[in-house]
Amino acid sequence: QDLSGVDIAVVGIPFDGGTTYRPGARFAPRAIRSASCMNRNVHPTLGVHLYEKMSAIDYGDINCNPLNLKKTYEIIEKSYAELLKAKVIPVAMGGDHSVLYPILKAMKAAHGRFGLIQFDAHTDTADQAWGEKFHHGTPVRRLIEDGVLKGRDVVQIGIRGPLTSKDQMEWDAKQSITHLTIEELHEQGLKESIKTIRKKLDPKIPYYLSFDIDGIDPAYAPGTGTPVVGGLTSFEALQFVRGLAGLNFIGFDLVEVSPAYDHAEITSLLASALMFEFMTLAALD
Repeated sequence: QDLSGVDIAVVGIPFDGGTTYRPGARFAPRAIRSASCMNRNVHPTLGVHLYEKMSAIDYGDINCNPLNLKKTYEIIEKSYAELLKAKVIPVAMGGDHSVLYPILKAMKAAHGRFGLIQFDAHTDTADQAWGEKFHHGTPVRRLIEDGVLKGRDVVQIGIRGPLTSKDQMEWDAKQSITHLTIEELHEQGLKESIKTIRKKLDPKIPYYLSFDIDGIDPAYAPGTGTPVVGGLTSFEALQFVRGLAGLNFIGFDLVEVSPAYDHAEITSLLASALMFEFMTLAALD
């Protein structure tokens, strides 16, 4: 595919082979694309006409292997290498969160050191499930263990809910991962929470933004594979993302939308709106 002159590529990753609870995220790219007709061209508060500033394409879907996680990782990493070689900023529609692993491996090869800003109910630093080291609850741990990320460069927002064991919390602390829990966000307020996170970020490195839709309260985003009550509202999520304007972003993803569990497309509409926010952040850089 000719990527000359392209600034941003929307990339579908229809894969949910790393899911441990509700399946269906493989159908998310189709649903988010359908909802995207509501996005229009101009950002309502930042005043940016996205498509006057950036050349954007729909790259289509990566041809994932639904029966083989390892093969799918190889395909994703190869596709991303092509995009990054052409200096394109990828904005992915997952897919479950396990796809973060091959995406960030490709980012490491292209960019060296970078940070991760992750909106999520979960830290995704579990060691294993049913003896499996790779699934949607383990990518951040594997990425740190494999030297793709440094724990101090990982910032996670909206963390909440029960864990299987205390070991995971202790491991996160040893890696110096920054957690902004949902309780801390509400105690500080939204504006102060954004300031807190921005102070934690290293201005010398670029950042990748990964948004798991289960970071949103299921009242606002029911269509997801591992819902956790008590999360961000849709407004809080949009405002927090806008509060990251001015950072140097190298890529984005929106994962874990499962359309079969959605109602009136509210999850897909929010996912599509967040994709538009990501693209606007890239245009502001």
